[in-house]
Amino acid sequence: MKTLFMEVLKTMVYLKGFEEEASYMLSRGLGIKADLTAEFRSKWEAMYGESISKGTYRSLRQFAKDVVASMLRNRSISIGPRELSYWSNSVVNSMMDAANIYDDVRSALDALMDRGVQLYILTNLDNDIAKKILLKHGLLRYFKGVISPDLTGVGKPSMKIFQVALAKAGADLESSLIVSGLPEDAVGSKLSRIRMAFVNRDRAVPVPQPDYVVNDLGELVELMDSIWGS
Repeated sequence: MKTLFMEVLKTMVYLKGFEEEASYMLSRGLGIKADLTAEFRSKWEAMYGESISKGTYRSLRQFAKDVVASMLRNRSISIGPRELSYWSNSVVNSMMDAANIYDDVRSALDALMDRGVQLYILTNLDNDIAKKILLKHGLLRYFKGVISPDLTGVGKPSMKIFQVALAKAGADLESSLIVSGLPEDAVGSKLSRIRMAFVNRDRAVPVPQPDYVVNDLGELVELMDSIWGS
């Protein structure tokens, strides 16, 4: 059966004001009299890239905790584990609040469902976070399941999480496609040998080169018709 494994971020959802809101919350709540936005953005991007390249990414909540802890260490601020969990969870909540869907998502998902494609979420978000974001925008009903690192024990681009996805969906390589706007999925695609359609929301094609590149999910539907027929 034709199966798509779809990422959430930069594929169906974009974040508007996440860094600003999370930074404001941290600076105000922890009594830091400075605008933390640039530092938070830089730290988040650098630490995420490092965890992906080293294969140590396991959970969004744990990652958020690591980022907050690192920022506090830089300022010699010490807080207990419970308070650290509170602030890192607040960062995650800021991300969920900042999630907005692209205009092309609903019509594309409807078209894919009409074509008998089974849809799964394959994401580096935690399972419940992905579901809450999708539920918030009325999209959860399109998907048969969510595969995430907090449940599999590894994050993308580790080959294991892609193997788990294939097994969960009962899918094979020939009838499966990864759909994502995240560069790390291009690596995971090559490792797992599952073809990939890269959703080029940022107009920057990753390395290694994906099998297919589309600019939005409307083009994805056209691609599906050319690969598998309508």
